[in-house]
Amino acid sequence: MTLPIKVIYPPLKDPSEIPFLLTSCISSVQASYTEIEFVDANLLFWNDVVDSDAVKERYQQLESEWDQLHVRNEIQPEDQEYVRGLIRAFLRRDLIEKNLPEAVQAMKTKCGVREREEARNLIRYAIELFQLPYLPTQLAMNDINLLYSTESTAQLEKSVTDEKTNPFKPFLKSIIETEEREWIIWIESDQQIVSAYTLTALIREKNSNASISWAGPFFSDFGRALISNPPMNLAQVIAVRHPQDFILHQSSKHDISWGFGELESAEYWTPYRDVRVQKNWMQDDSFFSWLTESKHLADKRLYFYEPTTLKEALHFGERLEKSHTEVPWGIYLKFDQSLKEDELIWLKSRGLRWVHWEIKGWLERDNVEQVKQKMLQTWQACRSQQLPVYHSVVLGYPLTSPEGFTEFISFLKEHSEWTDRYIRFKIFRLYEGSSFWNKSKEYGIEWIAEKNPEKDLQRSYPFRTETGWDSKHFLSFASSLVGELQHKERYDFPRDVLAVDDTELFLDPPRKADSEAEPVLKQDLVVSLSPSCKMYTLPYSLSELEKNMQPTVPGKEKEYASVAIERKETRILYDCKKDSFITISPAIVTVLTQCKNPITIGNLLNKFPEKQEASVRKLLLKLYTGGILVEETGATISS
Repeated sequence: MTLPIKVIYPPLKDPSEIPFLLTSCISSVQASYTEIEFVDANLLFWNDVVDSDAVKERYQQLESEWDQLHVRNEIQPEDQEYVRGLIRAFLRRDLIEKNLPEAVQAMKTKCGVREREEARNLIRYAIELFQLPYLPTQLAMNDINLLYSTESTAQLEKSVTDEKTNPFKPFLKSIIETEEREWIIWIESDQQIVSAYTLTALIREKNSNASISWAGPFFSDFGRALISNPPMNLAQVIAVRHPQDFILHQSSKHDISWGFGELESAEYWTPYRDVRVQKNWMQDDSFFSWLTESKHLADKRLYFYEPTTLKEALHFGERLEKSHTEVPWGIYLKFDQSLKEDELIWLKSRGLRWVHWEIKGWLERDNVEQVKQKMLQTWQACRSQQLPVYHSVVLGYPLTSPEGFTEFISFLKEHSEWTDRYIRFKIFRLYEGSSFWNKSKEYGIEWIAEKNPEKDLQRSYPFRTETGWDSKHFLSFASSLVGELQHKERYDFPRDVLAVDDTELFLDPPRKADSEAEPVLKQDLVVSLSPSCKMYTLPYSLSELEKNMQPTVPGKEKEYASVAIERKETRILYDCKKDSFITISPAIVTVLTQCKNPITIGNLLNKFPEKQEASVRKLLLKLYTGGILVEETGATISS
């Protein structure tokens, strides 16, 4: 008896994504009575590593290493990254063990942006706890757009086989059975490449004759070169942007069955209600037929996550109107588009609820003042119609220049009041088969690296442009600009795990900036050490360990600091809410020790010699404005 085809969705860095296109493909094949099963290894992976009991057990396993750390005299360069991760893990221990269940629950329910981001951070800490042996790989995976663009097959295969650099291997090994069947591994983004390679190798390990295919939208863009040059003895690689693309390979019956199939969307971590829609679905009658069946769309919204023109948005609104379908939706507006208020009024009446705008700076040929006015017009129109605006900022677009882009960032800063949130900071990448590759002269791309046969997975190539961009400088340039745009009170540019575009959560109004007037510490003001702050004595300088960290790409030879770090007991103050620390002197330790219990400023100053009053008062003001000391109300005062 032939077993059903098994489609497996490899781990991502986000357990919130409902794979709508994939479930529609599977439903369409099942409609022709082809047996096919779906395994969401992404959701299973996340549920596996954030179990509270597993977290406590993991800490118990690490306690012996933590104890040994306190008696070692030095840390060799190759161990420094691990030690840094170990120290941070134990600084976070109380926070993680006490609050992980609540954090997971917060990710499954509707709450404000701030609460969601705090939950995300805590869950990330738990993930890093499990990935300590694999930390370098995971650090690279979490910033996939910057570091995972030039890997070769050899690098990836090394990562797959190396137990020390593959965070997925132990989990994935547990879900692969030995029976012979056909496997399809579905890939949507770069983040799944390492886990897809790992899955392929594990399936081959258990059954050398298994038929394994890769499929998914990833092979329509960055991974398109793999269709003609499939790695690891795959049966085939299929680019899928519509269910029709998939069922042509699996079934003789070509009816499209849109939907979630047997998937329970409530199982996913966040109320991630956006169905990610591709532009080519706009012309599909079967998709609109599905939309008219409102039972499928309870509490769901449509999100055009590909850059969309105003004409396409208006066309989609007309289709919704003709099909008498009422569904909220949002668009990802192309950078060279703008919106007028009358257009927004019309789109809003057809269900538009937010605008995600891709911006790349002004082009060299642009009239800059006209572009500025169009941007201001769009911002003002959205604000007038109470439609939030989110931005993705793209650095390195060939028809812009570094100087113009820097000026563009200054313009955005000057008008930050119009932007509800920046949710992506992307790096322009040149990949084979793209319009920039095929028409490089038109875009002023004057140099492309010769293709290296050993890098058959290389999707991004270094380049220079006539306008002055050099891709090898992108990382440092991007890093210098991101901080300028961040509204720290809004948690812009989420770049860690769980960094989803959960648009409804971004509707919270921005928090008003605190008054810049310097507070006055009155004698009767009662203060205490913030509950989120604790003092620790560490066996090594965490600042020195942080300074020595080097980015790592799986499979590449790791670079390390040149010298060992010697044992040096260091007192720090750690803020678990901010996950930040400062090194503190004995004088600060003395002051903070007095503030463990509520105490008035007057009583606190009386504990120090009169000649030190001015310096102690200055220190207290700094600690108070920094949130380390907090005001107590109705407290029992210590003497």
